[in-house]
Amino acid sequence: MTMLPRIGLALCALVAAPSFTQAADGLEARVIVKLKASSVLKQIQAAGRVETLGTRMGVKAHMVSQPGRDLHVMRASGLTSEALAARLAGDADVEYAVPDRIKKISALPNDPLYGFQWYLQAPDTTRLAATNAQAAWDITSGSSKVVVAVVDSGVRFDHEDLTPRLVAGYDFITDDLNANDGQSGRDADASDPGDYVSAADRNNAALTALCGTLSVQGSSWHGTQVAGILAAETNNSRGIAGMGGATRVLPVRVLGKCGGFDSDIIAGMRWAAGLSVPGVPSNPTPARVINLSLAGAGTCSAAYRSAIAEIRAAGTLIVAAAGNESGAVNEPANCPGVLAVAGIRHVGTKVGYSSHGVEVGVSAPAGNCVNVQVGQPCLFPFINPTNQGSTSPTANTYTGTGDNTVGTSFAAPLVAGTAALMLAANPALTETDVGALIKSSATPFPLDSTLPTCPLTSTDGQCNCTTTTCGAGMLNTGSAVTAAVAAANPSVSIGVATSRVVGSAFSLDGGGSAATGGAHLVAWKWIQISGPGSGSFSSDSVAAPSFTAPVAGTYVVGLTVTDDSGRQGTGQATFEVQSVAAKSSGGGGGALDPASLMAFLALAALATGRRLKG
Repeated sequence: MTMLPRIGLALCALVAAPSFTQAADGLEARVIVKLKASSVLKQIQAAGRVETLGTRMGVKAHMVSQPGRDLHVMRASGLTSEALAARLAGDADVEYAVPDRIKKISALPNDPLYGFQWYLQAPDTTRLAATNAQAAWDITSGSSKVVVAVVDSGVRFDHEDLTPRLVAGYDFITDDLNANDGQSGRDADASDPGDYVSAADRNNAALTALCGTLSVQGSSWHGTQVAGILAAETNNSRGIAGMGGATRVLPVRVLGKCGGFDSDIIAGMRWAAGLSVPGVPSNPTPARVINLSLAGAGTCSAAYRSAIAEIRAAGTLIVAAAGNESGAVNEPANCPGVLAVAGIRHVGTKVGYSSHGVEVGVSAPAGNCVNVQVGQPCLFPFINPTNQGSTSPTANTYTGTGDNTVGTSFAAPLVAGTAALMLAANPALTETDVGALIKSSATPFPLDSTLPTCPLTSTDGQCNCTTTTCGAGMLNTGSAVTAAVAAANPSVSIGVATSRVVGSAFSLDGGGSAATGGAHLVAWKWIQISGPGSGSFSSDSVAAPSFTAPVAGTYVVGLTVTDDSGRQGTGQATFEVQSVAAKSSGGGGGALDPASLMAFLALAALATGRRLKG
């Protein structure tokens, strides 16, 4: 693969800015408010609800947007977001009120990068953390019926490695200054116009009032990079291979110059899952998986908890980057129901910058450099689709040896892409099933005796992962897809009659076997696997045949069932066959078998002089 030069910075992780901004006349508060189901304020228009609440709080407030029908984003001057949220939380009409924090992209260490897609290959002694995607591709090449939403900075729709995989998305950024796209409010164009911050932006009072302190930076093309890891077109003789194969990507734009407000992110997440958002057309291609390569400091708010519960109820899996703060897992990855992804080095230990904690579900490669000398290439980076423009878009290209393409932002789409492959292999899986199988199929973490065990870390943040700090293990895409296929196969149940005697037919019952995902069983096949003699089935192709054993001993029989999709399940049963019927005993004696009973009655008849009939 030809590596092309990349102009500008590639930024990966996201952190939270303070939840208040400094306006010219003082503090500026921005809060997400949800009304109670019984609130009388629902009888008036949304803007009036916000104004009424503001009057009660003693501030002049106006509505910014509505992430959901009962959700309102309130803005007011003169106090912090935390203070306004605290006041609102005590109001009788309010279910919850939380600060509308900003999530933003932050640069990671500027070590030079070099390498190919080592993270998709089979693991070896050097690259223990490689995901073995190649094994998964032997099972499925993905499906265009599976849609994964990339809730991020938008994408470059014209990138030749992404165009065939993209579906129409939406731009959920409400603030025009943050959007930087020349359009007013939310719109149907999820293109990434660039998220650069210029020196002029730093001195723009309106922008800094909205965003807080800004640092000059080039455009990251972050969403394009994430989408490429997830589903860049494969086998097209150029660029890279995406983890998810034929998976389609739904770009949802929520991050701009400032990063992204929680309210915009929540609205984008809900829309991606097919839920309604006021003022926005319904989503014609709801996503089965949502990828959130964004994060911010703070505990999981009620707004995220509520939205995540709705999204999961709709059947959509949420995968989120744990964060690059080296400490506690960030929001929204720390929310219940989210599959949080921590970052590991190529050898399977926690990479220094990755956040970690009990909220993590699984770990995946996040990119790292073995060497740190200036001018040397990074040995284990990500190679991603991107754009050469340092501000506005110019020519499309790929990241190369001088780019900072590492971070948990890039670990998350490996997991989201794995989930997409699993759903392609077994569409009947629920979002709970997918998350559980990813965890149960993960590879155990290795142990490096030279490193401390997490949460203690070395001087550069590295440590040995445990299941309480880095999730269930290292992502194993091959094993996860294999497990998904196995979950689609029919289950086999075999019942065996309790009375089993040589020479006498006794029943076997495979009727408890069942197909999955709405399929139906269409065929049964019985075999004798082992035994002291060759037994016979009354039929080997029915659900419940009889079996006759020629000699006593231990027998093993097997059953293979096939459903109407051609999937098969197998099972076996082991049982003992007796030479004669077992006699039961108890109390003063046992019941006689039929032959003994007839002999006893004959003797009784002789004793009484009567002839026994029958």
